[in-house]
Amino acid sequence: MLKALGGLLVAGTTASTQAIAKQSKREVALDYLANDDLLDNDELERILQQLERRYSDRVSVMEIGRSNQDRPIYAVSIGASSNKQCLKTTDVMAIGQQHGDEMISSAEGLLSVAQHLASKQGQTKKLLEEVTVHIVPRVNPDGFVARQRYNVDTDAPARGEGDDIFGGDAGFYTADDAGIGWDINRYHWFDWTESNLYNNLPDEYPENPVPEARAVLSATEEIDPEWIVDYHRQGTYTTDPDVTFDPENPGEAYERGTYPPDPDASGAGDIVTSSLFWPINDGVSEEAQDLSKQIVSVMYNELTEFEQSTISRYPGGTYAGIARNGYGQPDMGAFSMN
Repeated sequence: MLKALGGLLVAGTTASTQAIAKQSKREVALDYLANDDLLDNDELERILQQLERRYSDRVSVMEIGRSNQDRPIYAVSIGASSNKQCLKTTDVMAIGQQHGDEMISSAEGLLSVAQHLASKQGQTKKLLEEVTVHIVPRVNPDGFVARQRYNVDTDAPARGEGDDIFGGDAGFYTADDAGIGWDINRYHWFDWTESNLYNNLPDEYPENPVPEARAVLSATEEIDPEWIVDYHRQGTYTTDPDVTFDPENPGEAYERGTYPPDPDASGAGDIVTSSLFWPINDGVSEEAQDLSKQIVSVMYNELTEFEQSTISRYPGGTYAGIARNGYGQPDMGAFSMN
């Protein structure tokens, strides 16, 4: 089951349309994936509604929250029945496009997975007897419109001193300038009182100021999935030509600070096409981390079947507000795909 679902999530969100088409068992791309245009928020909503109407016996669409500019955030659930959850199956979850300017491996790819699952083609009929899949294809509809990493919040402060997009102490994961927005993927705190922002300014920020993160948190608490995967785009970098990535044993060469290589280096290795990583925050249990590593291993093996595919371990940090680390703490598997 894990191998089948891992392969499907890989094919729908990381491979090119041409590569997917060559995999007859995984013809998961819809017609809109062949177009040059990205789906705007209205188009995404219409496609979700069409899926629910066409497969009403096994697909349900739910608004899980509203963005800061009051746009709906949707989740689509695909299972053996149209109920949001089936008690006989294991619930799993996928989210995409937390960062509005990350256009690849996000809403369109996750929608293709939803379509393929709903159609019950190939292995999917048997798969849905064991798993109910919940997908939030676009967490950040405002940032998508603005073509920016952050959500859109004219009241958002400038980035905190000592904070950058990877970590820091102040808790202000925002743009360099005030009035732009918040980085949604730094605010997945199940207990807000443990967050950096609350501990620094409890009177000013008694609650999580990022509605998009709150929406995903609430949906995750309600669904209680066995594991959750968070899809992103990554920057361009190359592998170390003297190191082979082993998902079971990353090794000393992949410790933060020595990997990835210097972006100004000559680039003697291969261009990394995708990266995977599991939660590494100290609050994540060994059981949850082991499950996450197993899923990463499955997805790594599936990805490497594609030609011109170079997969690495993502050089992520330990910050607890990142989805990969935040959702790993309630003993669920959590991992990111970039």
